[in-house]
Amino acid sequence: DAVQHMQKLLQQGKKFDLIFLDADKANYVKYYEIAMQGLLNKDGFIMADNSLCALVYREGDARRDRLHEFNELVSKDPRVEQVCLTLREGVTIIRPTPEFWASTANKQ
Repeated sequence: DAVQHMQKLLQQGKKFDLIFLDADKANYVKYYEIAMQGLLNKDGFIMADNSLCALVYREGDARRDRLHEFNELVSKDPRVEQVCLTLREGVTIIRPTPEFWASTANKQ
């Protein structure tokens, strides 16, 4: 599955300039955290597709709840800045702050 694959890439020391999330919505938070743990290259970006779908799924739909949790997490995460493009179902562009990169410089 994608979580295991991302964890394996992280363990192998792989890094990416762009990580595009467009998989099962239930794991967006996990994908995001793995990216922030070191899979994302310095000055890289995370893009999350369908980030506005929380507004179109019916109440009680688990995808709606997971996307809402993801959006809340990103919006309150002091490690990043983010903007949501209102294209179709939404694309959120997430950029770790310079302070985040400075705090991880000795760990990389």
